[in-house]
Amino acid sequence: MRYTGIQPQYFPRLHYFARILAADLFCVRDDVQFVRRHKYPDGKNGPSYQAHSPIKLSSGIYFQAVPISHGSLTSIDETNINYKENWTNSHIYTLKTAYGRAPNFAVIFPEVKSVLEKKYETLAQLNLKTILWGVLRLLGESNVTDDKLTLDYVNDKLSRPHGFRLKEIKLAIKLKVTKKFKNMTANEKIIAIFKELGATEDYCGGTAMTAYVDKALFDRNNIKITVQDWKCQKYPQQFDKKVGFIPNLAIIDLLMNVPHEVAVKIING
Repeated sequence: MRYTGIQPQYFPRLHYFARILAADLFCVRDDVQFVRRHKYPDGKNGPSYQAHSPIKLSSGIYFQAVPISHGSLTSIDETNINYKENWTNSHIYTLKTAYGRAPNFAVIFPEVKSVLEKKYETLAQLNLKTILWGVLRLLGESNVTDDKLTLDYVNDKLSRPHGFRLKEIKLAIKLKVTKKFKNMTANEKIIAIFKELGATEDYCGGTAMTAYVDKALFDRNNIKITVQDWKCQKYPQQFDKKVGFIPNLAIIDLLMNVPHEVAVKIING
């Protein structure tokens, strides 16, 4: 069984959806530590995307950021959102500015606005809603309302025939083994998750492979490692003449700009 585990991100980028939809089981790693920024294998520092989502404005790429309030060393599941700042209205206004003339704005914008207008205690809760929204849209759901943005509803949809490999989504914090994570390394945690879920293949990203994956440990546990190799195909975007095509933006950008069948083709690579 092919597994992929990724931290919950805010309206994730296209490669995120390409990866989770090409696995049999997606484990939302809401147990991992919240970080604002990552140091990537090339040595550069950048947003972690846990609280950042890249969209496209007339000036180019723009990161919508969710303000958070928390102590140090908290998991994403325990990271609280700061609603003292009026960030939701700001995000809604910016999206309207960015995509007001996009072909699918009239359909997509009200759904995104509805997600943002709800209040969530933790960043993990908000991010999960944005992930489930993207999955349902890519599965062809034509009217994504709040009552559909649940694991039960989405997993029911995934149990039926559709155009992707994914069959189920699970939360890491709901797994039995998560309670034993305290003294484990990152690799040992993944191995423990694999044993509980019965997975045999880790479909991971290139950053994870370079940064921390212990291939020898995976080999000893008979776990195959497959690194995602996905390239973002060019598709029509807003402001193309002014700033050109920008690959791998938030799922919002793709769904605002192209028909469902084109979005599926691009995610499938």
